[in-house]
Amino acid sequence: MPSMSFQRSLVISGAALFLLGLLQGAVVQSFTNPRMALSAHLTAVQSGTVLMVVGVVWSVVSLNAVFSKIARWSIMVGMYGLWIGLTLSATTGASASLPIAGAGHDADRLTEMGVSIMVLGSSALMTIGWFFFLAGLIRSKGD
Repeated sequence: MPSMSFQRSLVISGAALFLLGLLQGAVVQSFTNPRMALSAHLTAVQSGTVLMVVGVVWSVVSLNAVFSKIARWSIMVGMYGLWIGLTLSATTGASASLPIAGAGHDADRLTEMGVSIMVLGSSALMTIGWFFFLAGLIRSKGD
């Protein structure tokens, strides 16, 4: 069973990401790609809210210690990583992996590759974490 301190750290981490999203929302127009900055802002606010909910709900998740750690860290790192990747895209104009919000923008090849790795890697991490989280909810301790 996860400790209350870890659950609390998820809630704090979510609140911090939410605050970062709010602050970013105030300066969206100052980015190279404001449309991507808006996507990053919304991602941070939504992901921060979800992290807080996950922290509260985690006590009913039933996973062994290894899968629990994988799920918790994958979700948290993936959400922060996605926000950072979108923010880097908004700052640099990189758009290869984000063609809709990045339309009309581009960056050098190395920057495009770095942003793509960050966004796609974070998305993969979150998918793994959410898979285990859902499995743990289905196998809930209340059953």
